[in-house]
Amino acid sequence: MAIQEDTLGQSIFMNSADMVPKDHICHLVAAIINKMDVSEAEERFVGGPGYPAYPRKMLLRLLTMAAVDGMFSSRKIAKLARENVIYIHLTGNKQPDFRTICLFRAENADLVESTFNQIVLVARGLRIATLGSLSTDSTKIKANASRERSLSKEQIEWIREIIKKGIEIDKEEDKLYGDKRGDELPPELDTKEKIYKRIKEMEKERGKELPRTGRKLIAEHALGGKRNVKKALNKASKALEKSDQRYMSLTDTDSRLMPNKKGVIEAAYSTHVTVDLDSGIILSNDVVQESTDYAQMIPQIKNTERVVGRLAEGTKIINDYGYYTGRALRFLEKRGLDGYLPDKKQASVNKGTQIEEKFYPKEMFRYDRATTSFICPRGKRLKRRWSCMSRGVRRYQYFTEKCSKCPVKSKCTDREYRIISAGIHENEKQRMRAKMESKQGKATYRRRMLVEHSLGDIKQNFGFREFLTRGLKGVGTEFDLVCSAHNLKLIWSKIDRRVDRVFAAAATAAGAF
Repeated sequence: MAIQEDTLGQSIFMNSADMVPKDHICHLVAAIINKMDVSEAEERFVGGPGYPAYPRKMLLRLLTMAAVDGMFSSRKIAKLARENVIYIHLTGNKQPDFRTICLFRAENADLVESTFNQIVLVARGLRIATLGSLSTDSTKIKANASRERSLSKEQIEWIREIIKKGIEIDKEEDKLYGDKRGDELPPELDTKEKIYKRIKEMEKERGKELPRTGRKLIAEHALGGKRNVKKALNKASKALEKSDQRYMSLTDTDSRLMPNKKGVIEAAYSTHVTVDLDSGIILSNDVVQESTDYAQMIPQIKNTERVVGRLAEGTKIINDYGYYTGRALRFLEKRGLDGYLPDKKQASVNKGTQIEEKFYPKEMFRYDRATTSFICPRGKRLKRRWSCMSRGVRRYQYFTEKCSKCPVKSKCTDREYRIISAGIHENEKQRMRAKMESKQGKATYRRRMLVEHSLGDIKQNFGFREFLTRGLKGVGTEFDLVCSAHNLKLIWSKIDRRVDRVFAAAATAAGAF
């Protein structure tokens, strides 16, 4: 046995690539991004004044690799670029600072999105993503905003009113006490105390209390703080007018107050992913402000097709009740896509909370398209009488004649006649209901649970439960990064971490663009 020589401080002459393990996922990141065309993004820097800008591909490799490692803070990414050999290799030891990384992410959302699309095409080219069965699901992700810093329209107007009038500070005290004394409080504290005292008086006059955020804003404005309080209030007020919210966050006006899984209301965004069920690859993703899912299925399918091309007829689309609308069902039928979506009653049965029906359910009434009427279990016809609008879709009311002599009236209605409400997509709904009741329909729908693995990976394994950036565009870029990271890990495991297949994957993606 012998002891090796301690070589600390000695010069080491070697390429950074020699220090990176051959089976490290950074090779996949580099191979895919190096084949991307970023000439348009770099063109604006050519011939301009100032210090040369960092290569766009280098910054893309840095951001994408950091996402794979579950790192999204620009300061932490900058630290990795200085200290971690993997990142030193990917950046060529460029060491961009955190401001450069932050600015690049904010200004190059299209490049980050293109990277996500490129990775999807790699998975498609390697036949990892088969596109046989697709499913869309959603989850709420907390915004970088505090619920406590939210105001209602009434509160905003009240704060504006106070700011307009101004806070009168008692000048008589200055006449009485003159200049500063040695035992008095600092002037900024003294002034703030007087401001809060005056606010309390105004609250007492009105018989209402301002939230703590409101008091702070008034004090900040009165003391000449750095933030433009009027501008912040105007921005929140405009956002309130455009939304259906009662309160608006001052920190991130694009976020919306939504209930999370635990029922707690918080500022958040709703994220949607469409997943290839055979592989777990995320084919499309989006971040929206709407807390409900019903309007998101069609946009998700169109986004998927924008990346991978038109879906083949017969492609299975398996979604939960949240995406169930008549418009969506008609879209699937027109496109020849094989949809599997339960209605409200079927969804409740799947969850083990079956709805108790006091009277005959709507499913027992057959819709006759030729006469635009329903036929009840006893063969009587329900005719259309009047219509209304619901969620932007016209709905109709169908009435029977008097049912007083019907032998099963007590099981059908407690009125003189039975009323059925239906939209313009009733045929599609009845066909879908019949399909979902079949043995094959139930077996196919059970596969939908696989989509939750992708969202679980993002939230649990990547620890992605809250956005760091603000604004709809910023959080969209952040979500693109984490979805790219999820796909990269899946691809790397599917190709057995083989470097030779990395270059085949990159060539496949390059040929697709």
